[in-house]
Amino acid sequence: MINTAFTGANGVRQPLLHSKKTNKIARQRAALQLLSGTGSGRSRDSFTISSEARKFSRERIAALVDKSANVSKGELSYYFANYNDPSAILDAINFGTHVECGYNPEFKDYGVMRFDYNGSSQVVPNYAVPKINANSLPGIHAENNCLVLKNKSYYAWTTSNGSRYAWAVNNGMIGYARSESMLAENNGTNYKSEMRKASGILAALAQGESLWDVLHSRKEVLATCEKVGITPGFFSIDAGAGKHTYILRESGAVINVDNNIARWNSINWIGSGYKEGDTFSIYGNEYAIDSSGHIHVSVDDTFTSTEVKYPKRTM
Repeated sequence: MINTAFTGANGVRQPLLHSKKTNKIARQRAALQLLSGTGSGRSRDSFTISSEARKFSRERIAALVDKSANVSKGELSYYFANYNDPSAILDAINFGTHVECGYNPEFKDYGVMRFDYNGSSQVVPNYAVPKINANSLPGIHAENNCLVLKNKSYYAWTTSNGSRYAWAVNNGMIGYARSESMLAENNGTNYKSEMRKASGILAALAQGESLWDVLHSRKEVLATCEKVGITPGFFSIDAGAGKHTYILRESGAVINVDNNIARWNSINWIGSGYKEGDTFSIYGNEYAIDSSGHIHVSVDDTFTSTEVKYPKRTM
């Protein structure tokens, strides 16, 4: 019960007891007035609730603009404008920025997922976030040791227990779709640690980052690569952040070929004790030092070996 008070005709403050249910109804009525534009002469943002949206209870819609939910009418505009386009809603959440999920502490069912859209904060009710059918999505699998994933697209990831989950690819970020994972976490059902590890490994590789043993064990790296069809040797990955090339060792160690090539090309080898014309054997190809002291290796070259051999130095 909620204890409030009012001042009676005799000037004495008298207590009033309101149940949470009564208080909830009062707030919902106020929110409905806000939605309908009644109850005040002040100007308001304008938006239209589609006929489909009206299938939801008036109380649920009203709860979204309840002050306790901290949601304004303007923040609902994207949701109502795209009510009949679930793909647009999903993409805004999964590929948007500043995405977060929360619940009204008093009305858990009326929580919202918040994101930025064209510079403005927007929300979608948690209960109205479209669900993705992971069984309808393609799996994540490499062809000829080349893993190519379409940017801003959805794929299915199968866990060791056979369950399939919707994953999203967004500018090199690869992992459990936020529209699914955030709600699952808030409901107390955390997704499996194996998914977090696999996501971290694939996302790092897709962004050209080096894998550190302190974050990902070689055993985990090898298992994740094998799961997506990558075998030891040269492999590449392109998931919306450019193509990145690596070498996977049998041990699970990963060599960043792009970084190595950039480093070799940047070194003045003459200043390091070599001479013009000295030849390096890099990944099966030979590269001679030119008059400037540099060699010129391209990531687009065809490599036939994972070995690197340096010429003998003259000093």
